[in-house]
Amino acid sequence: MYNGIKKTSVKRAAVIPYFVTEDGSVLMMFMSPSDSKYGGSDPQLAKGKVDPEDESIQDTAFREAHEELGLRKSNIHKDSVKFYGTILGNTDLFYCRVIDQTSFDEPHYETEKTFWLTNEEFGLQGRPLHIDIVNEVSMQIMMDMLE
Repeated sequence: MYNGIKKTSVKRAAVIPYFVTEDGSVLMMFMSPSDSKYGGSDPQLAKGKVDPEDESIQDTAFREAHEELGLRKSNIHKDSVKFYGTILGNTDLFYCRVIDQTSFDEPHYETEKTFWLTNEEFGLQGRPLHIDIVNEVSMQIMMDMLE
């Protein structure tokens, strides 16, 4: 069981990496798929299917973040990985703070483009299905920063 959820009941995992600028603004990283049949061309969460036989949910989330965003594990602030919760009924969502906004690998061919966006920018440009979720994660990041 993972946070009270059977591993086999969660079919997808996602990550929102974020960066805090010198002026305290929070930028979050998203992607648009190279094939619009996977959610359209708007910025969206990096996510993918969990293989319950081969990897944990968190490992899936960060594998997908590497493939779709180029996120390097070495670029994640120590102790910054947080589990947000299960969204859209079947996706476990994590978020993490990155050290360097530019220290990313090239994303997989399935990614058309990556985006660093504020919560407000995502609200205007992002995949409609993810807007409320990103807004809630953004608020949680702000609360974490106050601790």
